[in-house]
Amino acid sequence: MITKIVVLLRNCVTSKKICVSAVILGSVFIAAYHWGLFANVLAQEIKGKEPIAIASTTPIPKSLLKWEKPDLTIILTAQQHGYLLPCGCSRPQVGGLERRYNFIQALKTNGWNLTALDLGDLPQKQGPVSLPNEQGLIKYRYAMNAQKKIGYSVVGFGEYETAMPLFNALAEFALNEPTPRVVAANLLDREKEFPDQVSAWQKVDIKGSDIKLGVTGVVSPNVAEKIKDPRVKFGPSKAGLDSVLKEMTQENIQLKVLLYQGVLNRSPKGEPATEALKAAQSYPEFQILMCLSEEDEPSSNPITINHDNKKQSLIIRMGTKGKYVGVLGVYKTGDPIQPFKFRYTIEQMSEDYMTTESAKKNHPVMELMESYSKELKNENYLSRFGQARHSVQVSAPESNPVYVGSEKCKKCHEGAYDVWKKSTHSHAYQTLVDAKEPSLRHYDPECIVCHTVGFGYQSGFTTFEKTPNLTNVGCESCHGPSSEHVKKPNDETWLKLINPWKASPDENPAAKESRLGKIDQSCQKCHDIDNDVTWTNKGFERKWPKVAHPSPASE
Repeated sequence: MITKIVVLLRNCVTSKKICVSAVILGSVFIAAYHWGLFANVLAQEIKGKEPIAIASTTPIPKSLLKWEKPDLTIILTAQQHGYLLPCGCSRPQVGGLERRYNFIQALKTNGWNLTALDLGDLPQKQGPVSLPNEQGLIKYRYAMNAQKKIGYSVVGFGEYETAMPLFNALAEFALNEPTPRVVAANLLDREKEFPDQVSAWQKVDIKGSDIKLGVTGVVSPNVAEKIKDPRVKFGPSKAGLDSVLKEMTQENIQLKVLLYQGVLNRSPKGEPATEALKAAQSYPEFQILMCLSEEDEPSSNPITINHDNKKQSLIIRMGTKGKYVGVLGVYKTGDPIQPFKFRYTIEQMSEDYMTTESAKKNHPVMELMESYSKELKNENYLSRFGQARHSVQVSAPESNPVYVGSEKCKKCHEGAYDVWKKSTHSHAYQTLVDAKEPSLRHYDPECIVCHTVGFGYQSGFTTFEKTPNLTNVGCESCHGPSSEHVKKPNDETWLKLINPWKASPDENPAAKESRLGKIDQSCQKCHDIDNDVTWTNKGFERKWPKVAHPSPASE
C-alpha cells in the first residue's frame, strides 16, 4: 500500500500536475512522517531502492525527527543497578531493557546506523535485606544477554560487577559470548586472571557506517579503592590509555570513546581537576567520554572540553537505573582537525516505549525476562536466601521471637484487622501470582520481599508451601516478629518493641510529626520512588489514613 502511494505521489511530482489524489495522499504523507516511517520509505523509493522493512511500531521521538540523519548514532547507557524492567507496582514507571530494545529498534527500522555502549554497574550491589547477592549474578547474565540482542558492542565494569565478584560475573556471560565486549585498559594481569573475558579496547564495526570506532575503558583510583575482590587490581590509567591509543592509531581509529568508571570531578573549585574531567583534559584524542553520575537524573547537555589544538571533547553522564538513554549523533565534517560534529539528547524510557500487543510475539527481550522468571522458579531461588535477624529479634535474643501471621492478631485487634483486611496489603501476594509479562513474580525474591511477611528474616516467609500464613503484607511486616507479644499481650517490653510508633494521649504536634515521619520512613522501604511513583506527591499523607489503625487506648 505504501509503495503504491509513493509511486502515485512521484508521478504527480514528475508530471508537475496538481491532482486530487496528491492532495489526499499528501495528508497521508504528513501523518506517516509524524511516525518517522513514510519519509524514509519515500526517500528510498525515489532513489530506486527497496523500502525498508517496518519491523517496529514504536515511533521515534519527535525531537529526533528534526535531526538530519547522523552518519553514525551511538546509544549510551550506564549504572543500571539491577533494574531489568519496571516492577509494575505503580504507573507510570520508567526504564527497562524491553523499552530500550523497542526504542533502538525504532531507530534501526528508520535506517539509523547505530551501536550501543554501556559504562557498567549493571547488577545491583546487594540482595534483599542485605543478604548475599546471588540473584545479582543471574541478573547480570540476563542483562548482558539483553544487551546483546539490543545491539550493544562494548560494556565497561566497576564496583558493582566486582562485588559479585568479577570472575563470577564474567563467567556468567563473557566466557561464552564475545559481544558485548567487556573492556578495561588499566586492569592488571588481565591475560592471566581474566583470559578471553576482558579486553583493553575494542574496535567496533557498524553496519552501514564507514566510521572507524574504538572504545576503551578505565577504572578510576577512587572506584578501585572500593573494590574488595583480591583478583582485581588496577594500574594507573595513563599506562593503560597510552598503550591503547598507540594501538588505535595503528588501526586508523577515527572516533575514540572512553568509558570512565569514576565521577566527573572531586577537586574543590579552583583546584586542578581530577577523575573524568582530568582524563578528558589529558587525553584530547578521546572525543567522547562517559563517566559515572552522582544523580539519578541525567543532564541533556554534555560538558564540552575545548583543547588547545582546537579539538573538542564531550563528557556525558547518564543517570542511574536505566531510566534514560543518551543518543549521540555523529556527523562527518571533512575537517582533519575536528573530523566530526555531534548532536546529543537524552530520551526517557517512558511508557511510550512499551511493547504493543502486535509486537509481543517473539519479542527477544520479553522472552528473556520470562526465562529469567522461570529460572528463579525452577532453581528455587527463594529457598537459597539465608535469613538475617530482625531488629526485634536482636533486641531480645533470649526470647527468640518468631513470626506468627496476621490471623493471630485478629482476636485482640479486631478493628485493626478489619482495616488491614479491606486494604490492598491483605492481597499483595496475589498481585504477584496474577502478574504477567513476565509471569511467576511470586518466585522472585526481589518482589517477594515487599509482598510477604518477614522474607529474609529468621522465621519469616520462605515459600508458599512452607509458610502460607506469611503471604501478603501483614501486621508483622511493620511490627516485626510478634510471637512473644501474642504470649504476653500486656507486657510493656514487647508492646514497645513491636510498636515504637504508638501515639500517646498527650502527644503534641511536633511529637506527632516526628512519629509519623518515622512511619513514613518505614513505609518507604517498599514504597520507594522506583516501586511506587505515586509516593512522591505527599504519598504518605494520602495513603496512611487508608491503613491507619490506632488501638483503642490511643484514639
